[in-house]
Amino acid sequence: MRFVLAIVSFVIGLLLVGLAVGQRTVFAPPASLVAQSTSKAEVPVTVIPGSTLNANPGYQRINVSGSGDVFAAYGRTSDVQAWIGDAKHTTLRFDAEQDRLVGKTTGSARSVPDPSGSDLWYQEWQGAGQFTVRLPSDVSVVILGDGSSAAPTDVSVTWPRDTATPSVGPLLVGGGLFLVGGLALLVWAFLHQRRGRGPRRRSGGSRPPRVRASRRAAAAGAQVPRPSRRGRRPFLVVPIVLVGALSLAGCSSDYWPQGGGAATPTPSASATAATAAAPTAASKQQISRIVERVADVAAKADAAKDASMLESRFTGAALDLRKANYAIRAKDDKAEAPPAISAKEVCVALPQQTDTWPRTVFTVVAEDCQAKTAPQALTLVQASARDDYKVAYDVSLEAAAQIPSLAPTSVGAARLAGDTKLLRIAPDEIAKAYGDVLAKDSESDSASLFESEGDGLRSTIGKAYKDKKAEGLPDTAKIEYSSEVPDDSAIAIATDGAGALVSADLDEIEKVTPTAAGAEVNTQGAVQALSGVNSSTKGISATYSVQLLFSVPPVGSDDKVVLLGFTQGLTAASEVQ
Repeated sequence: MRFVLAIVSFVIGLLLVGLAVGQRTVFAPPASLVAQSTSKAEVPVTVIPGSTLNANPGYQRINVSGSGDVFAAYGRTSDVQAWIGDAKHTTLRFDAEQDRLVGKTTGSARSVPDPSGSDLWYQEWQGAGQFTVRLPSDVSVVILGDGSSAAPTDVSVTWPRDTATPSVGPLLVGGGLFLVGGLALLVWAFLHQRRGRGPRRRSGGSRPPRVRASRRAAAAGAQVPRPSRRGRRPFLVVPIVLVGALSLAGCSSDYWPQGGGAATPTPSASATAATAAAPTAASKQQISRIVERVADVAAKADAAKDASMLESRFTGAALDLRKANYAIRAKDDKAEAPPAISAKEVCVALPQQTDTWPRTVFTVVAEDCQAKTAPQALTLVQASARDDYKVAYDVSLEAAAQIPSLAPTSVGAARLAGDTKLLRIAPDEIAKAYGDVLAKDSESDSASLFESEGDGLRSTIGKAYKDKKAEGLPDTAKIEYSSEVPDDSAIAIATDGAGALVSADLDEIEKVTPTAAGAEVNTQGAVQALSGVNSSTKGISATYSVQLLFSVPPVGSDDKVVLLGFTQGLTAASEVQ
């Protein structure tokens, strides 16, 4: 009976271990879920929303194939939708019943611009292939051809599946216990059988003399045979199987039931605040990439003196200054090129807090943020979703300039209206007020608003400079100064403490005219190169554009407006009409 119980225990143990191993091999669930697109609509854009990508847990492996051009990128869902606009596109959703991607086509326009290099994308890929991401629900993937041809329709998304087998551990342990129990029963059965074969008394006759086996062997000239150990080897199989089973059972948490489930984390205050805040115009990674593209365009245009190359990345005062510089250098080899824009380090990145257009980004760039060399402050503007960010202001910061405390890049800051009443002086009025200070210095009504200490522009083109230049003219000529402010050119972005960084544009105009009959006004240098006039009896007018960056305190503050940096140069010159 003991042998029967041992055999039964062994059989049960082997069955349990075999079932456990089978769950990890033959009966193992598939390691991934692949959803193939069933849409064959010939449209220029295919979109995989974040909700579709997160229809199943885990990372998302996206496979795109097709003939011709293939482009894929991902960005914030609202940005992707804005970039697509009214273009005809297919939106894919996950059908859980069929494990398929089902498409819905909307829109009317048959083409979109070339998507490559758009500032909206967080990342992009060229060519067919496979890429793995783990995107949140507010980020979508966009797939295109070249914008005018049909987007690839051979699209699939793969998610990892939960391959945990929580019954494997208990089965292995249970099987191991049955194997141990069978071994114990087998040993017990052998011991009981041996005890049952003990010496018995014979019934009659005298017992023959007992001769020791060693003596008989010696007498026979033979060696004493030792007991065979072969009978013990089968018993080694059971410990080996048992150790292997228990080792397999303890090597992964996937083999055991997980009780209670994972606790749901409570959102922290910072996480809640970040979620509640409005989205930012761009991330730190996007801003760094935008600056690299701007610097590349500027370097190529500066070297070639090609103004047409600038228009893709410059606008407003920054564009006008470089265009004029190219025209001057084309005729005057001694004229200096504009300061190169460095993309080596982004020291400050402050995007506007918005999900609409136009959008603004303020950034400070330098070769080395820790060096004492003056960095550059760029104010970039994106007019629409399909436009690139363009430099509206390129300002060289003063060596001692102190940028006020700013919000983190991930939070961003609000762009303030030009006529806001929240600042000590409205952004639209600051350039005009500062121009009056440059003309009159302390006699200006606005002098008390601005900090004079450390203001390098006053010594460069301020009242003292203007008076000295006027005194240096002959009696046969006179000079008149005036200033103009382009409409709606100021850009203000909020800082911590309710203040603002204000970028503004000011045109300083010098008009030199003769005062005597027959007298002439001679030109030289940049004015001569840009105007194309060597001398004139009518006079010469020269316009110097000044790009300004101010730190403006909030309304009610006793602090003064501080000039953080400036860039100025000749932008126009002509004979007086």
